[in-house]
Amino acid sequence: MNLECVYQTPRPTKKDQSMSVAINAIRRLENKVEELTAAITSFQSSQRSPPAFYDSRSPIANMSQPSPSFTVVSHHAPREIVASPQASTPGRSSYPVPETNRAVKLSFSQHGVSSWPAIQQILPPEFVAARKALPMDYVIDIETHRLPLPMHIDYPARSDPDLWLTELPMSVVKALADAYFAVFHRNTPVLDKFHFFSSTLGLAMESDFGYDIESCLVLVVLALGCLGVKAYEEGNFALPSRSSSFGTGFVHPEWYELVLDEPAGLKFFNEARKRIGFLMSQNNLFIGQFYMLSTLYYAQLLRPIDSWTTVNRAALCCMSILSRKDSIDFEQWEGDMFSRLFWNTLMYETIITQELDLPLSGLLDYEADMPIPKFTPCPRPKTSISGLLVDEDDSFFNFHFLAQAAHRIILTRIRHNLYSFAEKEGHPSPSLTAEMHHQLEQWRNNLPPSLQFSDHEDADDGPSPAHVIAKAMLRSRYLVAKFHIGRPFLYKALHAPGQTTDSEYREIQKGLQGGMFWPTTMGLCVQMKSALPIKFGWCSQCFGQVLLFNAVALSSNSKLRGTLPEGWQEWVRTMMTLMERCGEESPGIAQDAELLRLI
Repeated sequence: MNLECVYQTPRPTKKDQSMSVAINAIRRLENKVEELTAAITSFQSSQRSPPAFYDSRSPIANMSQPSPSFTVVSHHAPREIVASPQASTPGRSSYPVPETNRAVKLSFSQHGVSSWPAIQQILPPEFVAARKALPMDYVIDIETHRLPLPMHIDYPARSDPDLWLTELPMSVVKALADAYFAVFHRNTPVLDKFHFFSSTLGLAMESDFGYDIESCLVLVVLALGCLGVKAYEEGNFALPSRSSSFGTGFVHPEWYELVLDEPAGLKFFNEARKRIGFLMSQNNLFIGQFYMLSTLYYAQLLRPIDSWTTVNRAALCCMSILSRKDSIDFEQWEGDMFSRLFWNTLMYETIITQELDLPLSGLLDYEADMPIPKFTPCPRPKTSISGLLVDEDDSFFNFHFLAQAAHRIILTRIRHNLYSFAEKEGHPSPSLTAEMHHQLEQWRNNLPPSLQFSDHEDADDGPSPAHVIAKAMLRSRYLVAKFHIGRPFLYKALHAPGQTTDSEYREIQKGLQGGMFWPTTMGLCVQMKSALPIKFGWCSQCFGQVLLFNAVALSSNSKLRGTLPEGWQEWVRTMMTLMERCGEESPGIAQDAELLRLI
């Protein structure tokens, strides 16, 4: 009868309501941190001591003036300054530092620790000589000159090279895509599962995997799916299937030979690389998704320069979309998908560029104006496929991603507000330090009940690889932030012990305690190396930490040595094990491990 259908608006479910509560809590936290930064800027410009209301509870609550919007300006991470040796002076460190009372910016990079003047004086001469023989950015130099990924494709047995993709059974394509969504998508939600299966996959199959973006997206998903299958095997988990339950152990599927590339998934990734060349001048949401998924693949293969190149390309797509005159409706599905792409891109780019001295894309400039995702469901008809693609775990992993986005904001504020050195008491500011601790604890306390964690729980307890990794990531990120809050004080104690107070030594102790036994760098997470997120970032953290723990242990400052937590030597051995395993895939990490063996 050609009448327009009118459907009743569905009532929000408990899951929708709890998601709304979680998003609002994280947004309140983000607003508080931005208001704090505005207050700090105002305080520093007035050059006065902190006002009386600036206490460790929440100084923002007492402020009557609304803060202006805050935009972070992107810069390279400053390098540590290395000065010439100087004669020792009572009350001063014998390790040379810049002769100035002005604050000197400290690098957030853990590779930068090796250039600290005190580190070069304390650690064994064999290490110092070997490090000086290398270029300043030796990791970039080594990784840039490594061989590229092989371009050949190992076609399946008895397959026509021109038709092997179209000859793949739909059940195999579905199984590999399921492995991707069960492992990588849950922690890096770049795509929409319903849209992929109901639209993207169908279009790619209709074109016989032609030279279109849908085919490129499907192929990179299948490449990551191969890594996902390897993760299930490494952790001895049953592959995701509606006909089997978790806990029965890994069983080789009949199509297992498809994942036996070196590295796994290469045949699919190379097919995607062949096709994307004809689309490389486009800048839209789907192209950005492809480059972010490629970033994820390169990151899992421990190819940091390749991953930085593709995340930079994903960032360019985001900025191209943001620069257009048409406004983005973030209340709609497509706008929310763009928000997901933005935050995935920004979070990875921040990690890789803070660790290595690589150019930023400029995406960070848009952070203050970008809402966090709501995970708006894709518009869908009421068909049977809608019910098949509903996963009860979706809200758990959505919460997890939002919590990581909020944590990244806090970590950025720690870097901006605490990472400077001045040879004077009260620097970094005790009030700012206390507030950073407060914001971190508020982040932890505001996590939804399903994400709450204790300090001593078993991170390996989970029904799937994604659950294990998600559980480990949140607790590890909490400990990482604790460690980074204490690191500027450790620099100060090494270079200006006469100006380091007892409370600052306590901050060092808390930081070193937070820098130990991160769940993502041990146990089942390391065993499932194919699925471990940001492996290069964790290995870089370990490199700097091994240097710092050994420097503290060898320091002549007894108060500093007293900050070492119990079990630090066991933790150093754990970190070395991770680096040596990952060094098998990355020559840059292998060089790091070789340097550390000289200590």
